[in-house]
Amino acid sequence: MAAEAMAGALDVAVRLVAIGLAITGAELIADRRAFTASGPFGPQVFAALRGARPPSLLAGSRGVSIVAITQVIAAAVLVAFGPLSVPGRCVLAVLGITTTLIRRRRIIGGDGAEQMSDIVLISALLAVLPMPADSRITLAVVFIAAQAVLSYFTSGVAKLVSPMWRSGSALPAILGTYNHGLAPVSRIMESRPAIGFVLGWSVILFEVLFPLVLIAPPSVAIAALGVGLTFHLGCAVLMGLNSFV
Repeated sequence: MAAEAMAGALDVAVRLVAIGLAITGAELIADRRAFTASGPFGPQVFAALRGARPPSLLAGSRGVSIVAITQVIAAAVLVAFGPLSVPGRCVLAVLGITTTLIRRRRIIGGDGAEQMSDIVLISALLAVLPMPADSRITLAVVFIAAQAVLSYFTSGVAKLVSPMWRSGSALPAILGTYNHGLAPVSRIMESRPAIGFVLGWSVILFEVLFPLVLIAPPSVAIAALGVGLTFHLGCAVLMGLNSFV
């Protein structure tokens, strides 16, 4: 029973990551002009930052689109069949290659969602290739869960020591930015500081106290996961961080 539960947990984690990678690939396909000569990720920018020309396969937008399309297809297969199946195990390796290529070509750093995706993918690859093994699956699930708990906790501590987060001014400031903002919501928070204060401290307390899910009753743990899902949905809607969900 325990082995089946661990396998189910890994299956859910990997399928969720695959959905996120499909979204990322679709976004790259829609924004392929960013990789042209005049785009912010063009070959000249890559050469200026890396001191070398990008790989010929990914020099232009066409190559990036091909890799992104491959990623979307592989992610769809993984969502449909799961990581424990033969097709799923094959496309896991494909996703590992496409994500590595895209991030190397994109130049700029990623976010927490991408880092967590890497952790889940690598853990799953080690657990199911060449064949799934109960002991490796258990280790992978424990490692992923520990990393998730640690990620929330460290993020909460970082906010706790930040004067902006403690004062409640962080969220209005973030939502007022061009890349990750939503002007109407930012204006509401600026006009009503109490909203930013309450929401900011809600995030801090949720993240700092998240490790308690390891010893909490199942009903409390499920409720905490529901709060986390709501939080990440909010990040997607308000900040445009689609893969955070």
